Amino acid sequence: MASPLIVLATDFGLADAYVGMMRGVIAGINPDASVIDLTHGIGPQNIQHGAAVLADASPYFPTGSIFVAVVDPGVGTDRPAILLETPNARYLAPDNGLLTLICRRYTPNFGDADATTATPVPNACRAWRLTNPNYWQHPVSATFHGRDIFAPTAAHLSLNIRPDNLGQPTPNITARPMPIPRPIGGTLRGQVIYADTFGNLITNITTDILTAMGDGPLTVTIAGHEITGLSRTFHDPPGHGLRALPGSHNRLEIVIVDGSAAATLGIGAGAEVVVAAAG
Repeated sequence: MASPLIVLATDFGLADAYVGMMRGVIAGINPDASVIDLTHGIGPQNIQHGAAVLADASPYFPTGSIFVAVVDPGVGTDRPAILLETPNARYLAPDNGLLTLICRRYTPNFGDADATTATPVPNACRAWRLTNPNYWQHPVSATFHGRDIFAPTAAHLSLNIRPDNLGQPTPNITARPMPIPRPIGGTLRGQVIYADTFGNLITNITTDILTAMGDGPLTVTIAGHEITGLSRTFHDPPGHGLRALPGSHNRLEIVIVDGSAAATLGIGAGAEVVVAAAG
């Protein structure tokens, strides 16, 4: 029986040896493990970016996949390392809110509080704190739990080690506030989550929210620029300039034809996006 797929997602980048060492640890424990790099380009310490990437990408992986998600500005502190098991996958991550949007699939208001807080694990899921050092790499670095805790734990999980052997069940995990688009004065106000490699601005306004606004034309305003109508592709309609379109992540994206919207507008994460019915 083939081992479950291990999927790595970090903010480590590829210029250094961090990702390679994680892969080396996994191979030393399970040489037959299949490992996929989802991305190592999450913005440094950007938990919201990491949460969105995990939530958007995980449905495209086989059921039972093991995600190792490391965006961990609190590495080495008393923040726990956790395993979250959902009906579709398992997630190893620091307990800092990185799994908020994964949990929101099962508890829609998960992370709606105004502050980061311990929150009950969704009913469809289970969680454990990783407390058993027998499944870690030693010595454990205070600054590289990706290599010394998360990677070896993933490898052992892929060899069918039971979660109860890895640590203690926990009824709560950390939920982090994730900005939700808000209706204000007949408009919908959201924000940019991150800019991708192409400079496309990915927002927290999902396509189901756009659909709920009706069949009429919409205007999108960002950084003082108003875009009338949603495009179907990057070159629809022909020409140059800004476009707003439902992207492949099922989120509203602001793009510029053959260029970088982020660079052209000089904005990034946190920039306000306003959607309204065209007048």
